[in-house]
Amino acid sequence: MAGRSIQDANLQTSNALPDNAATVRTAGIDLGVASPFPATEQVTVQIVTTAGSAANNNNINIRLQHANFNANVNFVNIPELAIVSIFNAAGSYPATTANFPLPPSTLQYIRAIATMENLGGNATNGTLAVKVLF
Repeated sequence: MAGRSIQDANLQTSNALPDNAATVRTAGIDLGVASPFPATEQVTVQIVTTAGSAANNNNINIRLQHANFNANVNFVNIPELAIVSIFNAAGSYPATTANFPLPPSTLQYIRAIATMENLGGNATNGTLAVKVLF
């Protein structure tokens, strides 16, 4: 699949990275179509983080989730997609970018969820963003 790079400002969301042992979630992005999403070969999701403070060699683990309705209780992990782990490097979490094609089973709403391992420091000075690319 060719690389995708066109971004739609309406199809992106961001949040601060988590604090010690906490979990943060981005807002849901409405793909505009109920499951199954019909043009998945044409759509890539990009997870981007900026650098953030870290401690104790612990990681931040990020997953993409999806749901039929844009409510916290409905979101579940997209099983076909890998976990993005950001490793503590010399007291900070480095900026990271990962691209994933949406699988055919993707539901209408997507978001990212990031969890910092216990004693991982305070990375809230960094940002987690999810973007849909065409």
